[in-house]
Parts: sequence; C-alpha cells; structure tokens
Amino acid sequence: MKHFVLLLIVLLCLSSCSKTEKYQINGVEYAMTPVDSSPNYLVESPSFSGVVFDKQKRPYTDVFTLRMLVRPTQEEKVTAFTPSLEEIIEAEKILKRCVEIDKIGVDSMEIWDGAIRELPLYRRQYFGAINGKGQKLIWINCFSKESDFIKFDWRTEAVSVDDGGDWFFNIVTNIDTHECYGFFRNSIGG
Repeated sequence: MKHFVLLLIVLLCLSSCSKTEKYQINGVEYAMTPVDSSPNYLVESPSFSGVVFDKQKRPYTDVFTLRMLVRPTQEEKVTAFTPSLEEIIEAEKILKRCVEIDKIGVDSMEIWDGAIRELPLYRRQYFGAINGKGQKLIWINCFSKESDFIKFDWRTEAVSVDDGGDWFFNIVTNIDTHECYGFFRNSIGG
C-alpha cells in the first residue's frame, strides 16, 4: 500500500508539474513547452515543430540583412525580439506559401522544385528581429528531423551545418509585408 500511495503522489506531481501550455487557434492545437535551462520555448503543432529563441540569443551570422546577396547592399540595423506564438504561426504561413506556391522570394531568390523536401520533415529554429522600418522579421532555420545533433542541443544553440544538401535550409519571413527573402539551401558537398 505504501508503494501505491508513493507512486500515486509521484504521478500527480509529474502531471501537475508539466509546463506545457496548449492553445487552440483557428481550430489547430499548438503546444508550447519551455526549454530547460533556457528562455527558449518549443512550439509543436500537427504541421510543424521548432524552437523560438529568446531575443538575447543571436543567430551565428547576420541573417536579417540583404548583404548576403550577390549585389552589395547597405547593412540593415535590426533589433532582436522574441516572437510570439501568433507571429510564429504567421511566419509558418509565409514560409509555406513561399516554398510551395510562389517558389520565389521578394529578392528574386528562386526556390526551385526539388530544392528542399516536404516542410513537415524539418525541425525549425526561429529568431526574431525588427528592422529599421519597424517591420518584424523571423529567420527560420530548418533542418531534418532525422539529423543527429549529438554535439549540442538544437533547442538552445543555433544549428550551423556545412553541406547536407536539401536537409538544411533557411529563410527570412517579414511578418508585416507577408514576404520572404534570403532563401539559402546548403550545398551537397563533396
């Protein structure tokens, strides 16, 4: 009997200590779970899952400006922000439209057929920034759910991989203009 009571107490504690919050938005259920020992949170839905990084954590490179394009442009000043669940949902809508329908970014970067695999096969990392015009940008770093990142935790560190082909890509979405730009897919290597 003592073991049963102890087990019951442990199970009750575990179920009440869950930090996952569930939301229903437009008929879709989303779960948000804080990532242990970080200010980041994991977002899960039937169609995507990824980690929203806190504004204090910066990507490994300047991903929000257009300076990575062939034509030189002036570097844009941005201020980091932590995207909300609603902003992540909007960024996902923009990503899906850019990749599956438009197949081109506002910067004329083509997303050709076969460039990447189906979107549900990727995990995401989301980093937010506000540009000089006050527009909210979300950089979405995508990588295969089948990837094995043993050396670090993708929930707390930005994933940067050399090569890997269509299993790794990233893009910037502008929440205010509903546009995307800066599509980049890793090379195959060799």
